[in-house]
Amino acid sequence: MPRPAQSQNTAPVAGNPFVSISHSQAGPANPHAGPPVHGRFQPNKKQIDTPIHLIYSVRKINEGPVNATGQILTLLRDSGPASRADLVRATGLSSAGLTKIATSLMQQGILDERQVDNHSGPGRPPVALSLRSDARYVIGIHLSAGRTRVVIADVLLNVVAEDGFTFDLNMPVEALVDRTAQIATQLIDTSRLPRNRLIGIGVGLPGGVDRARRVNIHSSFTNWTNVPFAALFEERLGLPAILEHNATAIALAETQYGRNRSSARTLHVFMGRGIGAGLAQGAHSTERGAARGPVEIGHIVLDPEGPPCRCGGRGCLETYFSEQPILQCIGLDAVPPEGLIARAMESEAWPDLYQRFLQALSTAVTLLSPDSVGLGGHLHSAPEQLLTDLRRDLPRRVMPQQREGLTINRTGLDKPIGARGAACIGLEAFFYRTGPAPLLSTAHMEPA
Repeated sequence: MPRPAQSQNTAPVAGNPFVSISHSQAGPANPHAGPPVHGRFQPNKKQIDTPIHLIYSVRKINEGPVNATGQILTLLRDSGPASRADLVRATGLSSAGLTKIATSLMQQGILDERQVDNHSGPGRPPVALSLRSDARYVIGIHLSAGRTRVVIADVLLNVVAEDGFTFDLNMPVEALVDRTAQIATQLIDTSRLPRNRLIGIGVGLPGGVDRARRVNIHSSFTNWTNVPFAALFEERLGLPAILEHNATAIALAETQYGRNRSSARTLHVFMGRGIGAGLAQGAHSTERGAARGPVEIGHIVLDPEGPPCRCGGRGCLETYFSEQPILQCIGLDAVPPEGLIARAMESEAWPDLYQRFLQALSTAVTLLSPDSVGLGGHLHSAPEQLLTDLRRDLPRRVMPQQREGLTINRTGLDKPIGARGAACIGLEAFFYRTGPAPLLSTAHMEPA
């Protein structure tokens, strides 16, 4: 899909060649209703009961620059509908300043305003502002080793369309990007979404990511090296793109939309062909520093004289506790219908496999101090006994202060988990940080 055509009445947004501000913009909200969604998101009850100004006062410590619009949108995402008075206290804006921003967001179809239904006090019921889930949409692309999943998600991470395919690891990168972009274009067409409501692309992938250069530095499973995936998808889909390590993207989605919305630090551990992890700080974190990042749990060395690893080392966790080594241990060529971990737990090899995983996981928890651990991939489909064992054994191997409040669960995100994580990264970059770019007329959006 070529880039949007720019009219004489528009000016490019600084730093973003894909969007323009119309000088004659404003007008009523687009009445188009979004398509049905799967896995409708609802605000966390604990967060709704948390004073909205407290959530923001904590959040502003650990996040980078966010403008006033981004503050308002993030608060409404995390805490649900809020009155203007609550938002004024939370953001420090003046009443007039907040009203100006809220009015603009309502004109753009991003916010709704309605009276609170359960008001019981004197006087008129207060009016609450809330996000419209169909205000904007992002494309989420998860590129894993041999499998691609593409979704279109609304601003509350509800998936409105999805598709995917498997590919040979020897497939040229350009061909992979072309096929993925074709799937995304088909989803846009079949969902009948207004193209001007699509604001960006989030891409989650294995291996290292250079956010500044927007490239996949290296992925040992796929042999991708310095691939500019962001630029490649921008060229084909005409939307700005952002890259993130796949497990890190899922960890961030867990803190914003999953079961870990009340957690300060979430460690997501994902097992597929390899095993990796990502760490993300939640709204309740009081720590400074990076809000998210990859965790190479698969390359924690358990035995320096152990089997050679793809990373060049020896005895890494991944050489014992990932898809292919486990299949070899249990004498299978492919993942069985009941699941890889379920079958492994029935084998004589399981006690040793489990202890190696527990050793690496306890090392990661000791070093990173998460208060929640989420399990994804093959670990997500494991029997409940694995969680029971980890909840019993892991606390014994970490510091006393790290045991308090530590939770271990399957990921709380609906499938497709990896693509939802990618979409979350897109929403954070192109919607929640500084607010979305103003809508272009659909006349300015050329068809694919």
